[in-house]
Amino acid sequence: MDAVPAPAGALSRLRRVLGAPLAEWLAVLLICAGLAAGASAWGWLWRVDSLLYDAAMATQRHDPDVAVRIVAIDDRSLAEIGRWPWPRAVHAQLVERLREAGAAVVVLDIILAEEDPHDPAGDAALARAMAAHGAVVLPVTHGTYGARSAGEALPAAPFAAVAAAFGHIHIELDPDGIARSVYLWEGMRAPHHPQLALAALELLEPATAARFARPQVEPADGWRRDAWLHVPFIGPPGSHPYLSYVDVLRGALAAGELRGRVVFVGASAVGMGDIVPTPTSGHARPMPGVEVHATVFGALRNGSGIHSIERSTVAWLALAVVAALMALMLRAGPRFTLVAAFACALAVLAGSWLLLRGAQLWLPPAGMLAGCVLAYPLWSWRRLEAAQRYLDNELRALQRTGESFGLALAGAPAGSVIDPFRARIDMVRAAARRERDLQRFVADTLDALPVGAMVADAGGRIRLANRQAADLLGCSAPQAQHDALAAMPWPPALARAAGLPAPAAGTSVAVEASTDSGRALLVSAAGLAGVAGEGGGVVIGIADITALRAAQRAREDTMHFLSHDLRAPLTAILTLVEGEGGVPSGDGKNAQRLLRHARGALHMADQLLRLSRAEALDPARFRELAVDMVVMDAADEVWALARGKDVLVDTRIEVGEAQLPALILGDGELLCRALVNLLTNAIKYSPPGGTVDLVLSAAAGGWAVAVSDSGPGIAPEHLPRLFRRFGRVPSAERRDGIGLGLLMVRTVAERHGGSVDVRSAEGQGSTFTLFLPAQPS
Repeated sequence: MDAVPAPAGALSRLRRVLGAPLAEWLAVLLICAGLAAGASAWGWLWRVDSLLYDAAMATQRHDPDVAVRIVAIDDRSLAEIGRWPWPRAVHAQLVERLREAGAAVVVLDIILAEEDPHDPAGDAALARAMAAHGAVVLPVTHGTYGARSAGEALPAAPFAAVAAAFGHIHIELDPDGIARSVYLWEGMRAPHHPQLALAALELLEPATAARFARPQVEPADGWRRDAWLHVPFIGPPGSHPYLSYVDVLRGALAAGELRGRVVFVGASAVGMGDIVPTPTSGHARPMPGVEVHATVFGALRNGSGIHSIERSTVAWLALAVVAALMALMLRAGPRFTLVAAFACALAVLAGSWLLLRGAQLWLPPAGMLAGCVLAYPLWSWRRLEAAQRYLDNELRALQRTGESFGLALAGAPAGSVIDPFRARIDMVRAAARRERDLQRFVADTLDALPVGAMVADAGGRIRLANRQAADLLGCSAPQAQHDALAAMPWPPALARAAGLPAPAAGTSVAVEASTDSGRALLVSAAGLAGVAGEGGGVVIGIADITALRAAQRAREDTMHFLSHDLRAPLTAILTLVEGEGGVPSGDGKNAQRLLRHARGALHMADQLLRLSRAEALDPARFRELAVDMVVMDAADEVWALARGKDVLVDTRIEVGEAQLPALILGDGELLCRALVNLLTNAIKYSPPGGTVDLVLSAAAGGWAVAVSDSGPGIAPEHLPRLFRRFGRVPSAERRDGIGLGLLMVRTVAERHGGSVDVRSAEGQGSTFTLFLPAQPS
């Protein structure tokens, strides 16, 4: 089975944290954000922006400016007065009627670029009427000669001399032919003529008009424009109140209708051509130019003109929006990704509409919309590509795994069918079928095991248990099995997870327990390692050791017979021989040999008895002990032996007063005997006049009792044999003994959850250290 290499490097770790191919995500981000920023900065999607602007404008409805009235040269006026152009005397009569009606400003949206050679009297009458009114605004146009600019087309001299102001009447048409904006200042070589509505505002409210002061720019060749303004149309054509030209001439007006008003006079008849399509025109007829000027006047007077946000600002905003959306898509699932893309697009549209309606600011949204809409399919495509690559890699790994077990996948190869994705589906289906077969194989194998096997996760939940485990525990429900395992006599210091033992990964622990039916069970638990090395659960084995324990009891009975029942005749022999002072025959040597062998047999019986007791030690019967007191008792017990050999036993308790008493859970008699064994050996192999050190000190997690002698030491190659059964060191000074004393010490230490070790070198003495775990708090 091929091993999967572990990812390395900062990029791999970042990919693992983000959960997505970082390079592909960055590529999609750059494409979408770059498109959004470029389209916003350079207006690549201006047609879409224009359509959205028109749609937003069509939803707005406002009341017209109360100071504005439009006198329309309509079809009825043409029918009654005659065809266009009308005599100048007719316009003179209109201006007189407006002066008499109290109109504050009269804006004649009628081109008077030349005098009428056939009616000089009419020109003179119009000039006199304009002069009499004193607040008449005339239009300025951009003259052309063929297809070339011919400069400014000012009103004819008689009218220019008496006009109160001039204003240009150009309405900006976008490339799609829709009128959406005007320039407030235009002119030849420099933008020095205000827009017609601004010129009227300068006459009516000079302070308000001062907010739109003439721009100070350097003169240059050609027609110059400045102060671009989007027109805030208040509705479709006809939203302003119209008065018919012929009705004003007749005086058919309500009293005060025109007093103090700004009157715009212009054509509304379709045949006259002064009409433009606007965002609010819809399917109705275009809007007359005179109404556009009236709308601009109301916007300037009320401060409601629409201004476009700088394209550079829009570009940065587009970058931020697309980046935020891509950040959401990075960790989201497919469903949320789709919802996020549409929600972001709707938020952009809503934000643009709210800015236009509430703050009179136009935020072109097309670039941001393009970035949001494009982000979803691009990112989804890259995800699908990544998923397909992963699927192919996993399928190849499954194929290799199956081949290693002789279980190749049965799906068709990708190149043998028309649709490669279908081949992958077939292989996945085959892999799932093989996985189910493997699961059944594993389950059957576990059930066939002669011992119980169970697996619990890191949270203590039983995930797997074979039939033998259920039989041995007497229950099959996972919760009942959990409770049975939690009730086992696990060591108190052992870490637990949800009641179950949780040994560190790679370590194990075992305990013995009895069931209600009298079975003896050996329950072992081994820690499992997770993917990142942390605890991943525990595997538990359960073995029925009833027969083994019966055999052990039989062995213990035999050992009891050998070590206990033989002690009585051996003791009797020693008593008789020592009491008689020897035997009748011989020189006493036979008596000495008899005494030595009898004492050796008695010593061996004692060692066997103690070892048997140590091996049968039950931790459930431990009680609280003070280690320092056990140490002192052991020192007292060997005092006579040490004095007889002239050896000093130096006992030291190197534990602070705050740590005393040094408490453990254990069997005091066996612990004392284990220390006596170590001290006896140390005294035995120390020279007369030597010193044996007995030191109790605190250690990590418990207490350490060290016994050091000043004897000949032990060669390094003999150290591993010390704690084995009958593991005597071959030495002239170590002929007596059968090698059970140190085995008993090790057995006692392990039964208490501790350990024993030795440090020694030839000619430098030996140090045996017994470690005992502290009592759990």
